Amino acid sequence: MYAIESLAKRLGSVMGLVFEKAGSPTIYLAADTVWTNEVQDTINRYKPDVIVLNTGDARITGFDTGIIMSSGDTLRAHTLAPNAKIVSVHMDAVNHATVSRADLRQYVIENSLQGSVLIPEDGETLKFCPRHLWR
Repeated sequence: MYAIESLAKRLGSVMGLVFEKAGSPTIYLAADTVWTNEVQDTINRYKPDVIVLNTGDARITGFDTGIIMSSGDTLRAHTLAPNAKIVSVHMDAVNHATVSRADLRQYVIENSLQGSVLIPEDGETLKFCPRHLWR
């Protein structure tokens, strides 16, 4: 999609954030992006304890690829960071998302990711501390 100048302009650039603090888990917030070398490099460089991915696979009419990550990207993240908790968000909230929480839950089961991928409900709070998770 970025090869089409007018669409690339509409989609804009993307940035992610890494939160680090001594004694606290490192958190990588990938934001609205597709899987890129920069995403992979960030995971490899910072080795985050928590990775937040927007995995709703939002689409633009007329294109068969998403403008944000999808279910398969949870597996990619897990493969790169098998000890990280992956928090999948940005589903069931916008009308152009093609992956629902139910879809992702099924994908997680099919790929044995239940211990690694968290799919919070709207308004749910997750708290992380070293080696522990409270829901």
